[in-house]
Amino acid sequence: MIREYETEDKEQITALLKQGMAFIGKEDMDAVFLQAVQILVYEEKNVILGFCSLRRWGTDGINGKIVSYVVPVARKKGIGSALYREILAYTDNLKLNIISAEFRADKDNAAAFYEKLGFEKWFGLCEMHYNGKRQPVSEQIIVPYEDRYFEQYVEGMRNSFYEMRKVHDFQPYLCCECSEEKRTELANGKDDIFILLDQGKVAASASVREDDKDPLGPIFVAPAYQGRGYGKTVTRFAINEALRRGMKDINLEVVEWNTRAVNLYQSLGFEMIQTMHTYRCARTR
Repeated sequence: MIREYETEDKEQITALLKQGMAFIGKEDMDAVFLQAVQILVYEEKNVILGFCSLRRWGTDGINGKIVSYVVPVARKKGIGSALYREILAYTDNLKLNIISAEFRADKDNAAAFYEKLGFEKWFGLCEMHYNGKRQPVSEQIIVPYEDRYFEQYVEGMRNSFYEMRKVHDFQPYLCCECSEEKRTELANGKDDIFILLDQGKVAASASVREDDKDPLGPIFVAPAYQGRGYGKTVTRFAINEALRRGMKDINLEVVEWNTRAVNLYQSLGFEMIQTMHTYRCARTR
């Protein structure tokens, strides 16, 4: 039987999430429960065998994202498809541009399920974890962020992420707007942002944020300074800063397309936790 989510279902659904993902942070849990506009469950004899959660994202909430899971013993019985059809019917009045679905790439052959529903692969996200010691200290000049670096920082981030965002159709392709709002945001987070300088210019940057999901990031090297080892230098600095702050879970995320970055992080001792694939399907508004 398919029914709407009730508060007392949270424990069972959380257990299902942990079956489907190797690592779940507070951000993941919030996306499923707190940010959801609809959650459906499939239940038999008071046992939840599957669920489907929908939340809105993007400017003005014009897109939707689905997280769903069905226990292995209940698969190939049409439960997943039934949940999807029900949640899809709910989206008719939302007038969404696209619907995306995220799932662990190496588990349960979820790709085939979504492909049958008309979804296509969008991108993959590697979640990596560091459980090592302090890294060697570089002689390169790395300083805390200050407002005088604002324009250079924004330009470096926009240019370094442009190709990746364009390849994956992450709009806008140029991220990090050069606005007063962004200036204020960076100023408020200045204690967590670090700048590598080359002859006084912003060459690279890394952030160390004490949040639940990916405390290391964003990390970037301005295009004009790539190939000089600055990515490794700022990542090492960020690792040491995280350890200095007493962080135990040092995680980061990187798109699997960026094999250069994945290889760099692995060379520094990061281990792959899981790769999450996101598929998407266009909707007619």
